[in-house]
Amino acid sequence: MHSAKSPGRVQEILNFITEITLGNYTYTLPLRNQKTELEQIVLSLNTMVEEIDTAVHQINLEKSKEVIENIVFNLDRNLHIISYSDNVGAILNYSKDDLINKPVKLALSEETKLPEDLFDLLKHAIEKNLSFKVEFRHQSGYLWSGDGYLHQMVANGKKTYTLSVFKAVYQNDKLKKDSKNQKPGTQKYPSEYRSLLLRDQRALVRKLHKYVMQRLDRKLQKLPVIAGEVGGSVSKIKVIFKRAYGDTIYAFHLRKRLEKAYTLIKSSSTPINEIAEECGFKSFSHFSRSFKKEHGMTPSQARKF
Repeated sequence: MHSAKSPGRVQEILNFITEITLGNYTYTLPLRNQKTELEQIVLSLNTMVEEIDTAVHQINLEKSKEVIENIVFNLDRNLHIISYSDNVGAILNYSKDDLINKPVKLALSEETKLPEDLFDLLKHAIEKNLSFKVEFRHQSGYLWSGDGYLHQMVANGKKTYTLSVFKAVYQNDKLKKDSKNQKPGTQKYPSEYRSLLLRDQRALVRKLHKYVMQRLDRKLQKLPVIAGEVGGSVSKIKVIFKRAYGDTIYAFHLRKRLEKAYTLIKSSSTPINEIAEECGFKSFSHFSRSFKKEHGMTPSQARKF
């Protein structure tokens, strides 16, 4: 199976699916130049994201509208980044140290012909005000695509350039209004995230997911302990996790432990009682009952089939 040969790619796909389940349809996942089943899955996921991009807002109870989002980079004559618009950090998840004085190519995909075709690009883009496709690479590896315009600037006798990239996104009116009431310095509603989950909730649910998945070899602590570990209140982590995954934290954790057990039983010769311990079950009878309830067969039956 291809997944066995590409564990890193499998994890990238799983992370991307998590983004989709959380309502984020802004990005796509870059395709690799390989004809494999995994890349077919990526292609299908990207197509699905594009198709549901507008549909999700048509059925949204709150009014949503299409807006144009614009990110801007000021570049020196060598196309190194001098400054950038303040929304770049939120959209691409890069820090100041990642960007300032770095070639803009570092943040662009390989498909974007910049700066290799700089002179032709400048000539046509500036004289005729033509746009060209730009795909910025998010810190997590996703792509944020838009239409770019390159303009030549002159200041104190020195030539510089401004790269502006535009992308049509959806913005929820209710969340936009709510953001105006936030105190200075707090996170404003970023229109590139079009889920009803606010961005801080999205970050928290990712922490929760990571917390749970790293503890498939043991029972979880009580909710107040978990809340303290991930930085949220008990009520908040219960609500946002259920909203994201359709299950409670503990039910999700148990299901993932049993999925791990099933995989180990089918793919290894490790004794079943050791697998039960590895998946955090101190009582084998409890493990066997839970396994049968989840998979419709006992652990021994699963190993035979």
